[in-house]
Amino acid sequence: MNINIERLWNRIQTLGMIGANADGSITRWPYTDVDIQAKDWIKHEMEEAGLTAYEDYVGNLIGVYNPLNSTLPPVICGSHYDTVLCGGKFDGTLGMLGGLECAQVMIENNVMINRPLMIIGYKDEEGNRFARGMIGSLAISGKASDDDLNTVDQQGISIREAMIPYGYQPDKLSLCPISPVYAHVELHIEQGKVLENHDCSVGIVEGIPSLRYYTVTFKGESGHAGATPMKNRKDPVVAFSQWLLELTNIAKKYPPSVATVGKIETYPGATNIIADHITFTLDIRSAEQSTIDMILNELQITEEQLIEQGIQITYNLDHQLDGMQCDNSLKDRLEVIIQQRGYKYQRLMSGAGHDSQNFNGVCPCVMIFARSENGYSHRKEEFTTKNDCYEATNVLLDMLISLSNH
Repeated sequence: MNINIERLWNRIQTLGMIGANADGSITRWPYTDVDIQAKDWIKHEMEEAGLTAYEDYVGNLIGVYNPLNSTLPPVICGSHYDTVLCGGKFDGTLGMLGGLECAQVMIENNVMINRPLMIIGYKDEEGNRFARGMIGSLAISGKASDDDLNTVDQQGISIREAMIPYGYQPDKLSLCPISPVYAHVELHIEQGKVLENHDCSVGIVEGIPSLRYYTVTFKGESGHAGATPMKNRKDPVVAFSQWLLELTNIAKKYPPSVATVGKIETYPGATNIIADHITFTLDIRSAEQSTIDMILNELQITEEQLIEQGIQITYNLDHQLDGMQCDNSLKDRLEVIIQQRGYKYQRLMSGAGHDSQNFNGVCPCVMIFARSENGYSHRKEEFTTKNDCYEATNVLLDMLISLSNH
């Protein structure tokens, strides 16, 4: 039994037109008109495929295939359909629409399964709008809190406030968890070059890293750009530059840990004024939270030197997610499926965070990667070939049938 790759490919292209920018990139942020347009289209496709589709109180889109009306704990196949700013067509979308395609093939072939299969489109995985991602999977897994809904975007609109105009009910967050869950499976593009470097179309994910998002501020002393001698300056931009170089060198000592400064703002931000302070984001990831602590502790040596030079340093933790090791028995089952298919594969760690990690401790979890061309992701050039989508989604199909019949 195989998926219909033309149908899947056409859906990926169609969804890619919703939120498309003039340069070919896509911006589809949660709780916006384009998000609702995408949701409505996916829901229609779910219903046309034969699934029972509905939304929960925070906007997660859930399609159910349960031909025997089973009350057993379900198998969940979930991913997201929001994008980063100026993102691509495949991130999240392949897993979301790939799950839909698998369910439709099962329906078309009258595959009877023993437990419910839920195909879920999670809300706001990326966190680009509110700087706190994965609210959808946190809600489904029972790990979201009311405080999570108070996070605001750059216009000061909270997640809670953004939900209400579209008919969602954030005050019913506590009613969103699905429990118990038998297993969680997610198909996703790799977003790296490991599979490409090993000439493999499919990957079995060993685990997902822990991550932390900080907003960091370095405060110095403002002054006239022409009248303040270099030796008398307490320039937070210079201090930040020294700090960033040291952070980069430290992170390289703890592979596969990574540290990224993605957004930088100086204040007051004028050409002829030495900045009073600089504020920036820090995204730091590693296999274990303890390794992140080690990197930050080692960085304190440089920070103490900067403090002695008159720089004030403050950290604000915006978001934190624990990593996850994928279930060993499910990884082994995937390996058998891929070998039976005759596809080339590789086991590898994920470099990115994913909705799946929120189900750590809730149920066994496993992830399937599809090869990313040139490792591109979070950009308009993001691409996974039709054949790689076909092979990875066929693996997902076999895995979902196996788990749903257990």
